[in-house]
Amino acid sequence: MHELSLACSVVELVDREMRRQGRGRLCGIEMTLGDLSGVDNDSFLYSLQMVLERSVFAGVRVVVNRVEPKARCEDCGELFSPESLYTPCPRCGSYATRLVSGREFRLSSLIIEE
Repeated sequence: MHELSLACSVVELVDREMRRQGRGRLCGIEMTLGDLSGVDNDSFLYSLQMVLERSVFAGVRVVVNRVEPKARCEDCGELFSPESLYTPCPRCGSYATRLVSGREFRLSSLIIEE
């Protein structure tokens, strides 16, 4: 389950940033996860909550913003919502498509109370 290792990495990153800031109390973490990122949202959120509860950040609120996938066809220019990384263009059937959103996995912000 790579979601647990991702959660541990996020908490390490949060800890490093909080030490760098040197002041304030962490109230919230905001994550951005694309639906085609390869990360199971529910498993990641469960793992992140579990790791946070066993750290100095117990009780911190977590907000996950999901990003729906969008792709653009390189042949006809159609912008569409693919079901997978290998979905052909619904207009022309081409597989020459490029994912423009939906693979995000990002720690977006920390909410710190001074």
